[in-house]
Amino acid sequence: MVHPRITVGVLISAVVGGFAAGASAQTPSGAGDIAAGKRVALNQCYVCHVVAPDQPYSPTLHQPATSFVTIANRPATSADSLHRFLTTTHASLRELRGMPNPQLTDDQMTDVIAYLLSLRRRASP
Repeated sequence: MVHPRITVGVLISAVVGGFAAGASAQTPSGAGDIAAGKRVALNQCYVCHVVAPDQPYSPTLHQPATSFVTIANRPATSADSLHRFLTTTHASLRELRGMPNPQLTDDQMTDVIAYLLSLRRRASP
């Protein structure tokens, strides 16, 4: 006789694994969802940054952090540089300097990076 806990555990693992496989099949790795990235940024980054020209609230910092458009248009800005920055260079909130780690999931980070890079101005022909 199979123990009920084992059966439920196997079933849950199979369902979760199926959802994960389905999700990765829908979106190419590293592509990012620009609209989802904007939503995440408007929810988490607007307090310090101008995330979008149409954001409903102004940053609350006396001197707002660099705008997303400015960051996107720096010559050295790339998906890799943004990923490194978002995962390694944040100061702790207690230090009151630097940017706190936004604690984004990998998918959220990919989406925010895609949104940010979508703000890059295209050179005029």
